[in-house]
Amino acid sequence: MRARRLWIAAGLLLACGLGAALAVRFSAPTTGLDVRFLADPASLLLGATLLGAAAVAALAWTAQRTARALETALAAQTTAQDLERRRFIQRLDHELKNPLTALQIQLDNVQASNAASAVSEARLQAERLAQLTRGLRRLADLESRPLEAEPVMLEELLAEARELVDQPERVDVDVQRSPWAIPPAALDRELILMALRNLIENALKYSQPDARVQVRAREEGGAWLIDVVDTGRGIAVEDLPHVAEELYRGGNVRDVAGSGLGLAMAQRIVSRHGGALTVRSRHGQGTIASLRLPTEA
Repeated sequence: MRARRLWIAAGLLLACGLGAALAVRFSAPTTGLDVRFLADPASLLLGATLLGAAAVAALAWTAQRTARALETALAAQTTAQDLERRRFIQRLDHELKNPLTALQIQLDNVQASNAASAVSEARLQAERLAQLTRGLRRLADLESRPLEAEPVMLEELLAEARELVDQPERVDVDVQRSPWAIPPAALDRELILMALRNLIENALKYSQPDARVQVRAREEGGAWLIDVVDTGRGIAVEDLPHVAEELYRGGNVRDVAGSGLGLAMAQRIVSRHGGALTVRSRHGQGTIASLRLPTEA
């Protein structure tokens, strides 16, 4: 729209300039053989008009190119969002289908009088569905929930996160204490606790039952750096770029119960605090999930 208005303005300017130059020419024609450009008001007016129209036309051309580039970028973004939405729906369908199918089978078993084991399995699958819906609701709430920032001490936070997991005795916490203490940060304590708990529980879940998980923390360049390190099964190279996507689960963890929301939640929480979450992994050797959280606004 802006480019079109500029093209119209350039045309009008050119037309008005030509009309004015002709009017000047007929009202004050040059005399004799004096055709010097600077001595001819009509030529001066026409030249100025052409320069102005050319400048406006250049602006119109630039605006048109910018608009086309923007349209192309928006179309590409829309296509990418549509693709991601379809992938999310496919993953959601897959995650819902498994417990629903199991529920249907166990209900058939109840009908066939194998009641005790069938009811137990049905309860388990119903809890899986409940956990999935709770996780999706929490993930959606993260977009709109205002941050409740307060001064938080890193060592206290990590100690609390350790106690919240199912097997705290398997978690070693190592926090930098020298040559200086780590300063506090203004964070939403509950949300950061949720992110840390998800990362630690993931590390425990995908490690051997007797393996330990290390949580290492230090301060660097005005930020907290927290690594959650495990020696578990690791993540395949092809899965690594997708591990923080909602409901995405790697091909080598299908045998372990999970919703595929833990890393997505952690990443969303850290991003809202102006930080970053990165995941490094080697298949069959282990994984390092690293948080970077600014201590200063």
